[in-house]
Amino acid sequence: MESLSIAEKTQVEGHHHPVIKEIRARAYQEVINMAMVLNKPVTGYPFSEIVLSLTQLLDQTAVLWSKGEIDPFAEIRTSRDDAEKLSMGKTLRIGIYPVAANPLHWAHVLIGLSALVKFRLDKIIYVISGSDPRKPELISAEIRYLIGKKVFDMFAPLFGYSPIALGDYCDGEINIFKILALNPQQKIDAFYIVGADHYHRINPVTGNPDTIQKLENNITRKTHSFNAALHSVSAIFIERGSREQVIETDLNVSFIPEISFTASSTMIREAFQGIRSLDTLALLPFTAYRYADELGIYGAGYESTMNNKNHCLQGNEKLQMSRENNWTACPAEGLLYA
Repeated sequence: MESLSIAEKTQVEGHHHPVIKEIRARAYQEVINMAMVLNKPVTGYPFSEIVLSLTQLLDQTAVLWSKGEIDPFAEIRTSRDDAEKLSMGKTLRIGIYPVAANPLHWAHVLIGLSALVKFRLDKIIYVISGSDPRKPELISAEIRYLIGKKVFDMFAPLFGYSPIALGDYCDGEINIFKILALNPQQKIDAFYIVGADHYHRINPVTGNPDTIQKLENNITRKTHSFNAALHSVSAIFIERGSREQVIETDLNVSFIPEISFTASSTMIREAFQGIRSLDTLALLPFTAYRYADELGIYGAGYESTMNNKNHCLQGNEKLQMSRENNWTACPAEGLLYA
């Protein structure tokens, strides 16, 4: 009998890892349910691309986990409400991925898994942005957080989430330092994940500091008591087209390729609004679709395709999300970044 190829061995190990097996089953069911909603074959576009990417990335994750190269059960504090955590006695590699999640879609999930695999990260922490009066298209931060949390929970312990952005206008380049400040004893190599359209010192559209400059400034200023002896900050940019520049920086900067299919929250909102094909909703995990459908949060021109809604929100959740919030400017350094 011929020996298995590397790809075949990876697939075998992936299918036998008990936690990855459960995650895979939940993720596949999300795709199947969405295909049923749209009355489309799960073998069609983009379902087949989503399933293929999920399979490959989860198999690779299982191999890394089985070999002890990553530790998804490692935990850090991501909220002020979290209990204090003892140092694990080793340096954790944590991806910090800020997203507006308006709405959350499969590209967000697959980019998180891609970064975890490529850079041997123990865990990805998603940070859903707070509300911002400068961005009227954003729905309530509480709603986006609730829906995102439901999706991220399906990928636990690979994914975690942080409510650190709720209640103020701090950007992701500040929030990564807020999370590190919650873990003053734990050694952490933090990897900030962001689109390559932010691969600038100065944003060409706004004229304000962009990711490279912001991260450098926050390290230099020791924002939120940044401790370089315990924590490091690197940047992972998601490729979007060709790069026309190389920025000189002391930051550790890496890139990951964009996913194999086109996906954006704008496209999905347009589908809900009736100005883009309904098939675009295939980009949503079923759980995210179900919440958006029941709440009617995106679509004036959209009619539900579900004959029997599952009423996924309990009464207290609806009440909680309807509350008014008092939002404040970012308190760090007295700055409000665009």
